[in-house]
Amino acid sequence: MATPPRKPQDTATVTAAVLSILSALAGAPAGSPAAGAFVSALRRRGEDLAGLGGVEALREARDAAVAASPGHASAIDAAWSTIPGWTA
Repeated sequence: MATPPRKPQDTATVTAAVLSILSALAGAPAGSPAAGAFVSALRRRGEDLAGLGGVEALREARDAAVAASPGHASAIDAAWSTIPGWTA
């Protein structure tokens, strides 16, 4: 069965998803399958942001996440390290 195409989203919607994923990741045991899935989802949302608004959109989402919790910076930087143009 083919996966249906995802509907287009704006940067605010994707940023909200990033914050939700980070909250879920914070509650997952380190190294668990759930944590791995959340990190993968975080990477995919970063790729979405990069496609929508480039590195500037990534920086804005990171800033919003760090404002919510400074500990989010390391999770974002690790998950987005393979996104072209991203530097922590």
